[in-house]
Amino acid sequence: MNISWIKLSVMVLCLLSAILCPAQERAYHERYDTECQLALSFWVSHEAEFKAIDSKAGVSARFLFALVAPEISQFGYLSDRAQTYILKVMYVQRGKAYADFSIGRFQMKPSFIERLEQCLRAESTLCTLFPEVLFTAESERAERAERIKRLESMEWQLVYLALFCRVVQQRFEHIVFADETEKLQFYANAYNVGFHLNASRLQQTQGAYFPHLSRQKYRYADISLWFYQNIQLD
Repeated sequence: MNISWIKLSVMVLCLLSAILCPAQERAYHERYDTECQLALSFWVSHEAEFKAIDSKAGVSARFLFALVAPEISQFGYLSDRAQTYILKVMYVQRGKAYADFSIGRFQMKPSFIERLEQCLRAESTLCTLFPEVLFTAESERAERAERIKRLESMEWQLVYLALFCRVVQQRFEHIVFADETEKLQFYANAYNVGFHLNASRLQQTQGAYFPHLSRQKYRYADISLWFYQNIQLD
């Protein structure tokens, strides 16, 4: 057999293998190693703040951090301040239909907070637990301005994160989770795609949508679980 033909055949086979059997994609924590380490450092620096709100949230501080850790790890890739300022002004003046954007380390949107407020007003036990969230502003525009101001504060984002956990707990109280990790992944899905969706939608959400601006996507719940399993506890 002609040696040149053999070499050509081997090259073709190698090319077909590369096309049909692509190299295994790297895990999120491998692709974003530096970002994940910075997020874990954020936990070390702010562990006390998560612990201060965990009883109000009804879950552990470790659980709370894992919910938002993927967002924290991507915080450095956010849009510039000038663009964010314009969006804030548009939201205050016109509402979420004109500008709905992510703010702060936990990347919370005004529409997310407005949904939480609706749940709060509809449930007396939540009002008792989170009275500080209720607005006393004179107009909707003033409320929107105050909402933006709150979202710029990590202290307030922690309060909203705790409220989110209580809302999910009440909304899906009929679900029995096999363990804490299954519960975490359900809550992480709710945080990422929307707690207003029904249980079956959240449980069936297997798509990879994170990070939003990256070509390579991962499942948000899987990233949350990785952080949950790799947090250093005191």
